Amino acid sequence: MAYSNNPNLPKARAIAMQLLIREQLPLQVVANRCGVHRTTIWRWKQKWLELNKNMQLTNPNRPNRSVSLRNKLLRCTWRIATVVSAPHSSPHAIKESVVAQVIELRQTLKRCAEVIWHHITYVKGIRISLSSVHRILRRHHIYDDARKNRIRPDNPKRPLPTRPGELVQTDTIHYICPLTHKRRYVYTVIDLFSRMAYAETHYRILPGLAAGAVLHAQATWGFKVHMVQADNGPEFGRFFEQCLSRNQTSVRHSRLGRPNDNAHIERFNRTIQEEALGSSISSRVANATLQTKIDQYIEYYNTERVHLGLELQTPVSMLQRS
Repeated sequence: MAYSNNPNLPKARAIAMQLLIREQLPLQVVANRCGVHRTTIWRWKQKWLELNKNMQLTNPNRPNRSVSLRNKLLRCTWRIATVVSAPHSSPHAIKESVVAQVIELRQTLKRCAEVIWHHITYVKGIRISLSSVHRILRRHHIYDDARKNRIRPDNPKRPLPTRPGELVQTDTIHYICPLTHKRRYVYTVIDLFSRMAYAETHYRILPGLAAGAVLHAQATWGFKVHMVQADNGPEFGRFFEQCLSRNQTSVRHSRLGRPNDNAHIERFNRTIQEEALGSSISSRVANATLQTKIDQYIEYYNTERVHLGLELQTPVSMLQRS
């Protein structure tokens, strides 16, 4: 019998067997109606007989009792399930004794798969691959991934921005001078409702400077910032949250490895680099000069530059409309 993933095949086999056994149609007629070869119908019948081998369909003492036969056919199993094509065992399967030792080591050492593989390979002398150890731990639901959780348990729920300041995103652009390798950091802030933006540059990356950029943006925009969303960078740690909590501003963090959570600020970072700052900043440029250039672009961005996401309006017009 051919293997298939079609969920309707058991029902099709049942219809074919009812035509062949209950309706007493010829084998070739049933094959033509079902659209399969007659040998396929014969194999289905063998399967049907195996399923109903405990049913006595004939009565040699009363061969003319057709009513009794119909009642017995009603109690028969007609659906013939598809046999799984996966092999029951593999010649390269890991022995059960080795699997038991891996599980025992995991419970004893309470370490990751790499340590278990090293111990079982070099201490016990059993040849097994690291991927096999990972697979054994996963199949027995005792796999301990050393990776951090993608979201913090105390992370507040992300609100739907329906007014200015309800949700603000912040990030940091890292610059390295190609000649002196000195670093420069641009702290960027954007409001998701109005798309009002703010940026300032510093020589150091600190949580206090990141929180100060958000507070300066709030003072520049003229409306209260209720929630700030940032990534999991070192400048957005506990002290950053404490500085903003004094201003009654809550902080939430994006998931690890998911930059799309901060899509608005990431797009603004690309825009300000393409249209104002460039891909690199020389250390010869003074911080005051660079900040003046940023302030001029932010003024243009907020008052003159239209946005497709705002239906070709400027952030200032969105702010006035709200």
